[in-house]
Amino acid sequence: MDKHTMRALQDVSTHKEAIIQKVLHQMQQESYPSKPKWTYRAVTIMITCSILLFIAWQAAQPIDQVATEVNEGEKLPFTDLFQTEVEGKNTTFSQFFPIANYLSQAKNIKYYAPLQGFEAMQSVATSLGNAVHLTNSEDLPFKPNIQEVYAVTSKMDDGSQQTQFQFSFKEKSYTGVDLQYINFTVTNVDRNPLADYVKSQNIEDTLGIKVSNVELNFMNPLLFREMTPDRDFTYIYYNYDEAEKRIYQMNTRANEFYSYYNGYVYHIGYQLDGVSQEVQEKMANIVRGFILGN
Repeated sequence: MDKHTMRALQDVSTHKEAIIQKVLHQMQQESYPSKPKWTYRAVTIMITCSILLFIAWQAAQPIDQVATEVNEGEKLPFTDLFQTEVEGKNTTFSQFFPIANYLSQAKNIKYYAPLQGFEAMQSVATSLGNAVHLTNSEDLPFKPNIQEVYAVTSKMDDGSQQTQFQFSFKEKSYTGVDLQYINFTVTNVDRNPLADYVKSQNIEDTLGIKVSNVELNFMNPLLFREMTPDRDFTYIYYNYDEAEKRIYQMNTRANEFYSYYNGYVYHIGYQLDGVSQEVQEKMANIVRGFILGN
């Protein structure tokens, strides 16, 4: 259907009331014919008006539906989402899991001011296709007052382009301290780093550090390392200084999940109040949902 036909149909829809009034006026001006002829003419007029109104409604309806589908499913490019480049230094990676150390080989790093709010986070998640499935803040085991997403781009030693996103939910104090938080870091990679992973029993026995596989699904591992306040294994994540327009690294201790799925490394760190085992089980389900979407 070309645009001229569509415009004509929309004009019919717009002036449908005038058409009906004109038809009724003509009917009142004419003398009443014999009953069979009058019945036939009335039925014809009613059918014609109904068809015109139906066609006009059908012509307008798909336009609205298509516009809605485009707006809801539109994937904005990276440059439309992150437009403000800021200062920064180095990238985040898991200091404990040696398999991820090559993520620290990034060169030509560019940092972008984080986007604020859940809607912005959802736009970034949509741009990643099926790689990220955000959890509403109402479904988290705490109430965040900060929701933001970071982006850092870089080139690896082999020349490949890498983009790292950090989706952060935080309860920040009035003095700027992160009281509770969950950070979901997603990094594209060209190979599965877990394929080379061999868990070191010696490290666990010597340092008392427990690393367990709580399973992403029946084929892919989801490694979990419990926070050890008395052990020096640092968890690193991004934070932002608005005054200095600078992204810096926060070095602290946290519980960590680590996994690989369909071309992405997922590194999740959290510090939450509550019973450790109960929180871990809730977080494992949240992490699976974030990665798999179920």
